[in-house]
Amino acid sequence: MGEKYKIIEIGTGYTSIPAKIGAATEIVVEGLAKAASNQGFDVFVFDINDKNRTENNLNIIEVYVPGFLADTVEYKLGAIHKLKRLVYSFSLTIRLIRFIKIKQHYVLHFHNQYNFYFFYKICSKNKRKNLKLFYTNHTSIWSKPWNEIEKLISKKYFMESFSMKKADQVFVLNEMTYQNLTNHLNISSNKVKMLPNGVNTELYTKLSSDDKDVACLRTKLNLEDRKALFHAGAVCARKNQLEIIKYLTPLFKQDPRIVFLYAGGIREIEYYNSITDYCSSQKIEKNVVYLGELPPGKILNDHYNLAIGFVFFSKSEGFSLALLEALSAGLPVLLSKNLEINFIKGKDNGILIFEKQKDFRDIFLTEVYPSERQKYHSEKASQFIHRNYSWDSITKLYFD
Repeated sequence: MGEKYKIIEIGTGYTSIPAKIGAATEIVVEGLAKAASNQGFDVFVFDINDKNRTENNLNIIEVYVPGFLADTVEYKLGAIHKLKRLVYSFSLTIRLIRFIKIKQHYVLHFHNQYNFYFFYKICSKNKRKNLKLFYTNHTSIWSKPWNEIEKLISKKYFMESFSMKKADQVFVLNEMTYQNLTNHLNISSNKVKMLPNGVNTELYTKLSSDDKDVACLRTKLNLEDRKALFHAGAVCARKNQLEIIKYLTPLFKQDPRIVFLYAGGIREIEYYNSITDYCSSQKIEKNVVYLGELPPGKILNDHYNLAIGFVFFSKSEGFSLALLEALSAGLPVLLSKNLEINFIKGKDNGILIFEKQKDFRDIFLTEVYPSERQKYHSEKASQFIHRNYSWDSITKLYFD
């Protein structure tokens, strides 16, 4: 891409950038913007206003939303969330139209259907003539077979369908999404590009065994002489934390020193209650520890470094940042076969695929629990991610 283009990365409005919570799309926007800027591109980030924004070196242009909405982050994604999306998208469109100069060339990179839809509908064709509109699909629903999602797409994701059809370039994170767009939305394969997410490899990294902060955290959580597995993600049925715990239950009873730590905002309170009820019925409350919502960055990396492995068992996923973060921090990842995608297939990359409970048990006991095997996979995981998935490497695929 020629240097005459200015790149505008567009925050979704869900929460401000840099994210203070585990908001994957906002973390992606931040990573792309920083890497593109480091590579010499003229980069702006349009984002929701935040009077308490985390210190950063991004070129952020704020989009005003009234405080009672701007300061709200709703995990349940209910009525307030939808109102916030609408207000932000309209305000964003006006802000972008005023910012864009007719004779200048821009790449506008959208990450949310509301934002793209409102902009395209309101912005004049004349104003759009020197724009390249990019759209990245982060929505996990598209990674399912078409016959399972067709009705839901037409009901809830018609704006996303519209956005991807109108975009000049669409980026997707997995093979099934690519197939759904090209085979069922009839979007030209020339316009759809499959890319992975990246990760901040300087932030998410393996720490020394005598790191003081990790040692203090281990003591605080009573993890001395215990072997912890970790999971990070919103607490909801799609992330499937309860099934992880069910798979682990026989191992807890075989060795009470094994503990499962999980972190993330509670999106479905009923689902969280089902987890606590199950743990109570199985008398494994001491083996399962909910850590709450952990802020991205150092605190989250410290928690990765508490564990000997990471478990990933979502029912559907676009492309998980937590997977990359865990590997980058040197954690072997026990990954459900239903989530296996092209980017991470292969051997000696720290990823251990399981299909059934017996597979899970055998892999854990032979490849993660023994210290020497865990160390081997830990080193391979970190090397694999640092070599292939830094944001600098991934950003080149977007903008070169």
